[in-house]
Amino acid sequence: MTATPWSTASAGLSLPLRLAWVLAREDGRPPVEVGGPGPLLLGAAVLQLLHDRALRREGAGYVRGDGDPGDPFEAWVRDALPAGDDGDVQLEELAADVAGRAGEQATEALEDLGLLTRVPRKVLGVPLGRSLRVADPEALIRDRGLVRSVLDGQESHDVAMGALIAYLHHGGLVAHLDPEDLHAAELRAARIAGEDPDGRPAPQGPVAEAVARTVAAMHVVLVPVGVVQIVSTNAHHHPHD
Repeated sequence: MTATPWSTASAGLSLPLRLAWVLAREDGRPPVEVGGPGPLLLGAAVLQLLHDRALRREGAGYVRGDGDPGDPFEAWVRDALPAGDDGDVQLEELAADVAGRAGEQATEALEDLGLLTRVPRKVLGVPLGRSLRVADPEALIRDRGLVRSVLDGQESHDVAMGALIAYLHHGGLVAHLDPEDLHAAELRAARIAGEDPDGRPAPQGPVAEAVARTVAAMHVVLVPVGVVQIVSTNAHHHPHD
């Protein structure tokens, strides 16, 4: 399963922060809330924490594990997860308490890692503090192009890329990658996520099976944190539909 050749700047990002990174804008500026909807970032972080054994299931609930969070954003999510014996309730409370701050926290984590930077800001020659910019726009353009190429039909043999596109699909965020044909890209993203939106057979093979297992685990986390609602409110309407 060949890994996607991400830019050197972003090669070490976890899935939650890579999701935030590729949703930044190619003109070098981050969006108003880097990473899009907060619940999607929370869900991605919880799944990564479980994978890294920084969280584990104990009975029906989540408890802190022996592993370490992979980055500052995941550490913040783990610390924010309330204690309890019902995992769904814990995730619902997590989303209610911190979803609105998840984008800001992802922004800070990307800044700490050097992918975002503060630059002087002037209006009519008058200094007005500093504004946030992408430190290496060429790296962002490269990485967004890798994701866009898969949305536009190129085959990928990387489970992590499949999982990333599944998150974009479930978050209603495919349009943010500016694919060549949005309608076709959304259908392809749905198929990569294991759905059957156009009656065509689902992808087969070890990568597709690994992505399917990831998506199955993903649903356990995404539903309680409210991502299903995000998908329904961000649905795109196409003139030819």
